[in-house]
Amino acid sequence: MDLITSTAQALSPTHRDTTQAAAPAKPDLRAGLVMIAAMAVESAVVRTGLGSVLATLFALTLCLLLGAARGAWKLGAVYALLLIAQRLCTIGGAIPLVPFLGIALTLVVKAYPIYVTGWLVFRSLPMGEVMAAMQKLLVPGTLLVVLIVVYRYVPTLVGEIRVIRSGARLRHAQPAWRRWVRHPVTQCEHLVVPVLMRTGRIADELAAVAVCKGLDPDARRTALVAPRVQPVDVALAGACVAAVAGLKVLVG
Repeated sequence: MDLITSTAQALSPTHRDTTQAAAPAKPDLRAGLVMIAAMAVESAVVRTGLGSVLATLFALTLCLLLGAARGAWKLGAVYALLLIAQRLCTIGGAIPLVPFLGIALTLVVKAYPIYVTGWLVFRSLPMGEVMAAMQKLLVPGTLLVVLIVVYRYVPTLVGEIRVIRSGARLRHAQPAWRRWVRHPVTQCEHLVVPVLMRTGRIADELAAVAVCKGLDPDARRTALVAPRVQPVDVALAGACVAAVAGLKVLVG
């Protein structure tokens, strides 16, 4: 009996480490929005390729400092491949359609600091903290519900697509790219129909979860961990603004 009682107490939220549970995720959403806005301004005002590269390296450095080293290395590798592909498109500009691909890659490379910063901000933010922070920003309740549903729905839908693709690989012996080349319409149907069926079920599940969690546009929702702007958030936002200003002055 004592063993059962002690196990239940250990699993109870009231007996967990309160100092760890009370710590909000970093960076705070409001500071993170300032960081993303700063990188968006950098993409607009810094016109040189060197400035874009330095801004991306700065964003990746922030990822390393905030404990997202694994994701930072992956994003850095993708960025290096994009730069190589962009350079190859520049060299092969005489080939038809290659210049259009080069333009698309240039836009992606130019906006890459925004992608990295957005991933850093939203990678570990719980839904409760996002809602509480948006309520402090006076976001209307109806818009807040829509944003939170999209925030939760998109990752769930991506996970379902991965499950569907895994099931398709188990049912077929041919490689996926060969099936798509030989029967593109059929393969598209095999992907779209299960996704549509799962979409309805996911919507019902999210609606049930919203009801259980008291998600109501007309009521102010409390948060277990209250988001608060701390000195580290101010430092991160200030560093992004200072970095953009420095890049504009130094490399233009």
